[in-house]
Amino acid sequence: MTKKIREINTLDLSDERYRFLVEQSGDLISTHRPGDWAYTAVNPAVKVVCGYQPEEIMGKPAYDYFHPDDAEAMKNKLIPAIYRHGIRTFRYRHRHKNGKYYWVESTHRSIRDDNSGELQEIIAVTRDINAQVEAQEMSQRLAKVVEASSDLLVFCNQSYQITYMNPSALRFFDVAKQSTPIDLSHLFSAQSVQKLTALAADIAQSSDNWRGNLPIKSSQFSERFIVLQELLIHSQQSTNETGDHYVFIFKDISAQKRAEQEKHQHQAEIAHASRLMTMGEMASGLAHEINQPLATTLNYARGALRHLEHGTLDDIEKVRSVFDNIVRQTQRAADIVKRLRTLVKKTPYQRSKVSLNVLCRDVVFFLQHELQDSQTTVQLDLASDIPEIDADNVQIEQVLINLLRNAIDAYSNISAEEKCVHIQTRYDAQTVSLLVTDHGRGIADSLIQCLFDPYVSDKPTGLGMGLSISRTIIEAHGGEISVKSDKSTFTTFQVILPRPIS
Repeated sequence: MTKKIREINTLDLSDERYRFLVEQSGDLISTHRPGDWAYTAVNPAVKVVCGYQPEEIMGKPAYDYFHPDDAEAMKNKLIPAIYRHGIRTFRYRHRHKNGKYYWVESTHRSIRDDNSGELQEIIAVTRDINAQVEAQEMSQRLAKVVEASSDLLVFCNQSYQITYMNPSALRFFDVAKQSTPIDLSHLFSAQSVQKLTALAADIAQSSDNWRGNLPIKSSQFSERFIVLQELLIHSQQSTNETGDHYVFIFKDISAQKRAEQEKHQHQAEIAHASRLMTMGEMASGLAHEINQPLATTLNYARGALRHLEHGTLDDIEKVRSVFDNIVRQTQRAADIVKRLRTLVKKTPYQRSKVSLNVLCRDVVFFLQHELQDSQTTVQLDLASDIPEIDADNVQIEQVLINLLRNAIDAYSNISAEEKCVHIQTRYDAQTVSLLVTDHGRGIADSLIQCLFDPYVSDKPTGLGMGLSISRTIIEAHGGEISVKSDKSTFTTFQVILPRPIS
């Protein structure tokens, strides 16, 4: 721009070649009268830069077009500096004809008489820099967002050396600002660094950005949970080897994980209370269930003793048969006790591979005495090759117990030729399902709307907690539980759980 002024200062306006350059320039070239800074000449670019025709602006002081916040500084500091030093470049806001102010950059040169030194005029070359200033302001705003963000932002060059970390990342990793770059291995485990660099290489080839939740382990904080949420790739044309090429955006989800663990622990406490409540309700039946194999075992043992006392137990096969029966009945009692201990044991929330089909068979076995007492049968329609799910075995089992006992209770106080509960398992590409159907008394519409709320029950002696606990458990596993009923002859509870992601 200074070069342009030198050219203008030496040109002969009578020379058509220089006149052509001035008139065709995209920058606003103007001359000003000393004192009031009035326009004395402008080129056609005034229309592009300021929106005015040349005749609209001629003779008017330039001060009138300065932004009020800039005018004072221009009058008191910058313009006097031009008078004293001859040339200055500065930025200010200029009022456009549309009434808006736009950022411009002007270089001014004072022209003086060679002999007297008297100031004759000022020549200015002005260009529109509004887009540039807005881009700079946007960058500054984004920089403030990065600085204030609670996310952990790590910038790396192409060699995965860290060139910048925002304050949140510096605090989290307990890293002071380094005079020399450190690499990712300073922050993360070797396995995590391998995952990050492999992902960055794949994304760089596709020239795209990545979003997700990739678990990352820090080499310094084994108890913290970190996920990579976003990876940004700068184009290689816009960076060099030492510049920022990768932007890794991590999130510390330790608080969220702790909250989830506390929630699961609370859920386990509720499920445990439900199991104890179930045990209380089943106490008399379970006593009978355990007493039966124990009484049978006692009879076999007493019989064997009598034979020994009378010396009549001389056939080894008879002895084997007696002891086989004792072992079988004792094992039956042991299995019942084992199931009881598993049911009432207070266990932490722990997911593992679980088969719905196996759980269905176990629950039917566990409630066998209750089924016999109520003269209810169970029809199992279990899908073959049903995939396993990731679930807490004891908690899902508790849901099945609640649903099957509800189905048994649905037949109470009604006369039915056949009392049968139908249990089905199904699966598709995304979910596995369990359906428990009875043909008892049904559920009224008014009750269905709030059936899964705490303390809601259609049984006179019910506490109304079983289905509420069941919903809590199923939703914690990412599933849903629902009920359908015709209000008089059937009710179906359906549980849908997600299949593990391959």
